[in-house]
Amino acid sequence: MSQTETVSQYNDKFNEALQWMWGDGYLAPGGPEEVAEMLRDLPIKDADVVDVGSGLGVIAVLLAEKYGAGSVMGIDVEAHLIDQSTARAEAAGLEDRVRFKLVEPGPLPLDDESLDVVFSKDAIVHMPDKVAFYREALRVLRPGGLMVGSDWLRGDETTLTSRAQSWLDFVHLDFRMSDLESTRSAISNVGFEKVSLRDRNEWYQTEINKEISTLEGENFSKLEQLIGKDEAGYRLESSRLKKCAIDDGFLRPTHFFGYKPGASEV
Repeated sequence: MSQTETVSQYNDKFNEALQWMWGDGYLAPGGPEEVAEMLRDLPIKDADVVDVGSGLGVIAVLLAEKYGAGSVMGIDVEAHLIDQSTARAEAAGLEDRVRFKLVEPGPLPLDDESLDVVFSKDAIVHMPDKVAFYREALRVLRPGGLMVGSDWLRGDETTLTSRAQSWLDFVHLDFRMSDLESTRSAISNVGFEKVSLRDRNEWYQTEINKEISTLEGENFSKLEQLIGKDEAGYRLESSRLKKCAIDDGFLRPTHFFGYKPGASEV
């Protein structure tokens, strides 16, 4: 799994703030509803799945519990996230079907043609070499297998407004954002077929307002008590600046899909 080798961005206070906005176990927007949108009409039941960048494990558990995946392997580069994810699967009584593995940045530690689905939600943005990841996803999929994910993409240079740049400067996250067409081409060029992308910028223009409302007024006071004044203030200002980047068309959360060539689709 290609990922930048940096000090953890996902420490406990950071994770508490993200879950405050997006729900228990969710470190990216949309909660279970956005997972449902990603998986709409897709064949997950009985599939062997890897969740790349599995975070706190809530989606890996959801893939087995709600969508009927036969097995799910969640992989992440941060040990404390793996520990919390394992506890979540055990609490759900799914430890026989949902497992988690700590991995190093680099190639996926998975056998060739060993999986039906490669899933990832909002983790690929941290990867310095996205093409290497797409190539690895193709390698580990069985013929006809599915890659489905969500990534933080960007608009063209005209959308990099001063407001969007202010958000990037403020958050200091090591985001490696590509635009939609570059992403489509990259996925196709490594060998996936029936590649499609679903731009979610318009959805997030509405969603960001809900996010900000969880951080203002009485909610801010409650979050401040939970994680401290500085951290709560950072989260509120970050979301307000992010709204500008979204409204200006720079920040474009996007679902992507592609099939490995083969006789059947999963």
